[in-house]
Amino acid sequence: MCQLAANTDKLNSIFDILEDKTVMGGNKGRVSGIIFIVLMFAGGVTGQKQFEGYSFSLDANAASSCPIAFLPAAGGGNVVDVFIAGTNQRTPATIAACSGSSVSGNRLTPDGYGKWCFTGAEDLYEIKLTNGSTFLWPALDRESGFYNVKDFRPVTYNQQAPIKYQRTEPADYTKTIRNAIQYIAARQGGTLYFPDGDYVVGTLDGNRRDPSYQAITLPSGTIVQGSGSGQSAVASNLPWKTSSTRIRLRNENQSIFRIGGCTSNVTIRNMELIGNSELLGEAKRNPRGNYGIEAVGKWTVDPRNGSESSNTSQVFGFENLTLQNFDRAIYVHNSNDERCDARTQRCSAWQFDYVKVDHVNFVNNGTGIWIDTFNTDWKVSNSVFNYLANFNAPGDGIRLQKVGTMLVEQSFGGGGSYDRHIGGTFLYIDYVSSLTVINSGSERGKRSIYTNPAGSVSSMMITVVGGGFNDPVELHGRVNYVSNGNTYGGRTLQADPGVTITSIGDRFCQDPTVLPSACNDPSGRFMTKPGFTGGRVMFQTGRVPEGTGGNRIEGRPNLFGYNVQINDGVMQYDPNITFRDITAWTGGTDGRPPINDGAFVYCKDCRPGAAGVCTSGGQGAFAKRVNGQWRCD
Repeated sequence: MCQLAANTDKLNSIFDILEDKTVMGGNKGRVSGIIFIVLMFAGGVTGQKQFEGYSFSLDANAASSCPIAFLPAAGGGNVVDVFIAGTNQRTPATIAACSGSSVSGNRLTPDGYGKWCFTGAEDLYEIKLTNGSTFLWPALDRESGFYNVKDFRPVTYNQQAPIKYQRTEPADYTKTIRNAIQYIAARQGGTLYFPDGDYVVGTLDGNRRDPSYQAITLPSGTIVQGSGSGQSAVASNLPWKTSSTRIRLRNENQSIFRIGGCTSNVTIRNMELIGNSELLGEAKRNPRGNYGIEAVGKWTVDPRNGSESSNTSQVFGFENLTLQNFDRAIYVHNSNDERCDARTQRCSAWQFDYVKVDHVNFVNNGTGIWIDTFNTDWKVSNSVFNYLANFNAPGDGIRLQKVGTMLVEQSFGGGGSYDRHIGGTFLYIDYVSSLTVINSGSERGKRSIYTNPAGSVSSMMITVVGGGFNDPVELHGRVNYVSNGNTYGGRTLQADPGVTITSIGDRFCQDPTVLPSACNDPSGRFMTKPGFTGGRVMFQTGRVPEGTGGNRIEGRPNLFGYNVQINDGVMQYDPNITFRDITAWTGGTDGRPPINDGAFVYCKDCRPGAAGVCTSGGQGAFAKRVNGQWRCD
C-alpha cells in the first residue's frame, strides 16, 4: 500500500509538470505527453510476468487408471522450486507470490486448491517438482492456449547476450514434447503446434533406445497439430523423402502417443507419424510393437467393497494424418489384456468412446486400426488403408477384436498387386455389435471382410451399402449380414450355414457387354450364375439376364428364403399372365430362369384339362408346377 501511494504521488507530480509545460502549447501537446509518460510508467509497474500451474505427474501407463496424479499437499509435496531457465538449476529465481500462493526464497507453495502462482521479470523460468521432474515454464500472455513445440527446447541463459535464452535443437524431442504437454495440461488444454521438422522420440541421441522411454501421454483438451500430413518415402532419395511434419520412432516396442483413462477431447491432426522405419542406406528395421497412437485404460473395481470407477475417455479426433510402418497404427485396448482379474477390473469394458478418424492415410502397417474393448463407438471416413501382407504382416486394415459400433464410410483398403504385393484383410472382425460400411471397398487383398467364427454370434449386425468388393468376403459363425446395392465378384461372398443374409439390389460381376469374360470363379472359368455361396438368404432381389453367348449371365428371381407372413392383406398376383406365358417360362425362353416344381401363378386364360393339367381357352385358374407339369386342378 505504501508503494502504491508513492507511485500515485509520482504520477500526480508528472501530471502537474505536464500541465505547466503544455499550457501554452495547447491541449494536443498536453494529452500526447500524458499518454507517453503514462505508458512508460505503466510499463515499469507491470514489467513482472505471471506464471501459473499445478504440481502433478502425467503418465498413462498400463497400471494407472487416470494419467494425471497431483502431488500431495501433505508435507509440502506440491511445492515448486523456481530457477532462472538455462542455468541448470544453479541460479534461484527472484519471484513474488500471487493468487493465494506463498514464497520463501525461490520456493513456491500453492494455494489451498493446489494451484501455484508467481510473478517475475523473466519470460521463462525452470520449475522443479518434489518428484524431481523439471520443466521450462513460460509466462502467460495473450497467445496462451497456442504453443510452438520449439519454444520448449533446451535453453542456455546468458544475460549479456542480445538474446539471453539460446535454444538448441535436440537430437531427440521426447523431453521437449513432454515439457510442452505438461504445460498444456496445467492450463486445462491447448494447441501444440509442430512446425516443419523431423521429430525423433524414444531415443538417447536420435537413434539409440532410451530404456526409460514411455509413450508421450496426451491429457484432456489437447490438440496436437503439424504443418502437413504428406507421406514420406523414408528409404528414398526422392525429393519427398520427408514430409513437412513427422514424428517417428527409431526402435521397436515403443509407442509415440498414449491416451489413458479419464481423458476427453483430444485431437491429433495435420502430421505424419512413423514407426521404426529404415532411412535411405540403412538396413531393414523392425517395427514390431510400434504403435502410433495407443489408448489404454481400465474400468476399475475396488476388491474391498466392490465400488467401481469407469474412468471413461471420450471425444477423440484423428484427422489429416499419415500413419506409416507401425505394428498397429491406432491401438485401443484395456490394461491387463491377457491377465485381467475380475476382482479389480471389469474386463474388456473400458469406455473409449465417440472417436472420429477422418482423412487418414494408413501406409504399410501390420494393422491400421486395432480395437479391443466392448465399450467404444467409431466413425472412420474418407480414409485409405494401403497394406502389404508380405512386408508387414498381417497387413490388415481394421481389426475389430471387441467393438461396440462402427461406421466406415468412403474408405478403402488394398495391397499393391495380387502376387507378392498382396494385402491382407480390409475388415477383420472378431466381435462387433453393429458395423455399417457405406460406399467403401477393397482390392488386391486376401480378403475384403472376414468374421471370426469364435466371436460371430447372432446379435452381430453387419450392414454394407453401395460398396465394391472383388476380394473374398468370408462370413463365419451366426452373424447377420445386410447388403444393399453392392457390387461383388462372381463368388466373392462365402458364408457358413448359420449366417443370415438379406440382399437388396446387389449385383455380381460387371455388365458383360462392358467387361466380357470378367465374371470368373477362382479357377478362371466364366460363371453364368454368380451369387452368394452358403448362408441362409432371408431375402434377395433378382436380376435380369445380361450378355450373350459365352458371356451370358443368367437371370435370377427374387428370393424369399424363409416363411412369408402377410398380415391384414392379400397376395395379389399379376392378372394378365396367360397360358402362353407360363409355357414360355417353363423352358426359360424369354430370359428368365426355367420354372421348377413348386411354382404357383394366376393364369387368366387357363383351365383344367385332362387329369387336371392346365390348358388354354378357359376363364382363368391358378396354375401350380407339380412333377414337371402345370396343373390347374
